[in-house]
Amino acid sequence: MTEYVFAYDLESDICVTAARTIAEIHRRWKVPATFFILGKTIESHEQDLREIFEGDELFDIESHTYSHRLFKDSKMHGPGIDKRGVRKEVTLGRKLVENVFGSKCLGLRTGCGFYRGLQGEKEKLSVIWDSGIRFISTDLRGPDDSIPSGLQQAYSYDAEGFPDLIELPGHGWHDNVLKREKPMLCLTWPRVLDWGIPAHPPRTPEEEVSIQKIWMEKAISKNLDCLSLVYHPHSIYRMDSDCRTVDLLIRAVRAVGMETSTYCDLYDYYSHDPEALPGREFWNWEED
Repeated sequence: MTEYVFAYDLESDICVTAARTIAEIHRRWKVPATFFILGKTIESHEQDLREIFEGDELFDIESHTYSHRLFKDSKMHGPGIDKRGVRKEVTLGRKLVENVFGSKCLGLRTGCGFYRGLQGEKEKLSVIWDSGIRFISTDLRGPDDSIPSGLQQAYSYDAEGFPDLIELPGHGWHDNVLKREKPMLCLTWPRVLDWGIPAHPPRTPEEEVSIQKIWMEKAISKNLDCLSLVYHPHSIYRMDSDCRTVDLLIRAVRAVGMETSTYCDLYDYYSHDPEALPGREFWNWEED
């Protein structure tokens, strides 16, 4: 059965404002969520973030790096940083999460993400592993680092020498890109996918969720272990300050019968049962 992970990349002042409302919606439904929080945002909003999240086991708090710098070259966003830069981004981001929220930070989502994550990046993966990170979410793009991403399964970095480091991808549209009037898409679009591509950016939360339902149904039909659409609180808030999109998404997930979990829950499951990890051979890009 496909599980759904509500995950949010928290990066800015508006994200903090929105997170308060989003967290309350999740509490009302008793639905867990993962928040990947930027280190610089923790520094500038420490007290607010403590008030929103501290001590609430419903929420999984992980690192979104320290300052959102690219961990490798991106065809869409430009050059990446070197190994020393990666060490700073990982170490500072993780330390802030642990110091402020008092919980172990095992997870990391990089800024923007990449096609096939950090496959082949042995030196940078070594830095990430040595820092204490045990799962990453970097596989967030389609071919040529395009958006939307596909329905890739979770896998380990065994080919790079880190069999216990698990990649937990994000899927579909990055919501802030989906809602642009002129979506920033690479030349491969729309050849890559012929489903889940709207005729125009959604104008209301209802329109947005109707698009996301297509991804939910496709993930179920392809027997994806887990679906996690990429969301940003600032983008949710700018469409509707009541963050109604989150309420509608929860209703949609319930309607299609998916259970919910967090990225940390998934890591715990796969780390205790490595044979359950689907692996890299499951690339669900082509239409059956």
